[in-house]
Amino acid sequence: MVPDETIFQQLKAREPAAYEWLVVQFEAPLFRFFLCDHRDYHLAQEQTSETFVEIIRSLPRMQGTESQLRPFVFSIARHLKSRHWRKPVVVCSPIENALDIRDPAPAPEAIASNREQTQQMLNAIARFEPHVREILLLRFVEETSLDDITEIVGLPLGTVKSHIHRGIARLKSILTGKEDEN
Repeated sequence: MVPDETIFQQLKAREPAAYEWLVVQFEAPLFRFFLCDHRDYHLAQEQTSETFVEIIRSLPRMQGTESQLRPFVFSIARHLKSRHWRKPVVVCSPIENALDIRDPAPAPEAIASNREQTQQMLNAIARFEPHVREILLLRFVEETSLDDITEIVGLPLGTVKSHIHRGIARLKSILTGKEDEN
């Protein structure tokens, strides 16, 4: 069927009723065109949809008359089909290979356990004197160098080291339950 001039003008003006007419006229022929070419039902559906998207984009710029609409539609379909065949072929692996793939991210149980351990550690450090707590947090949480810690807290390097050493020993005893809860 050759569209009349009003339908053609409505298509160029992007009127919804004209697009509905376009789908009714060309959906089945486009689908058959793709399906007969490669015999893949789902790919034919996808290519039909993509063709309509390209038609809608191109219609306002279409030159010529309404009698050229069918060749216009199928030339877009042909170009879309040729683009598809130029795409690289993706080779799928058998599903059995998925069993050998491991997620590098920690498991949810490990994350929860780490959070719990961190919370226990911070609760234990909270029991320390303020200057020792600051030194331990700077060293192990903020990963600050010993030289920077001495500058920050204004204590000699030996004092900072001894606070860290005694703090670690006390932290071990708190976490193992050897130090009484106060």
